Amino acid sequence: MAIYLAKMCMHDYYLSQKLPSLLAIGCVYVSLKICEQLKKNDFITTEVVQSILEVSQVPEEEILKISQKILYLAQNFDKVYPGLINLKETHFSVITKLL
Repeated sequence: MAIYLAKMCMHDYYLSQKLPSLLAIGCVYVSLKICEQLKKNDFITTEVVQSILEVSQVPEEEILKISQKILYLAQNFDKVYPGLINLKETHFSVITKLL
């Protein structure tokens, strides 16, 4: 899921200019949130958030800000980039098998 989101981000001018490490943390965070909703299970615990903050050394507000932009892009990718169906066709079936 995180790889799918990261590839999606590379099509967005704003997100593609961000540090790769920040995008990676944002993609992992959004992936965990999506999996929480799909699996009805908690993946983002206090310990996970602490680990993310320690490893990334990025303020939580910055992670949340980039995560919101990534989530918006994921929810609206077809509208923002209507001609880019290859990304979805290539990865979406693999992702749904993992869930």
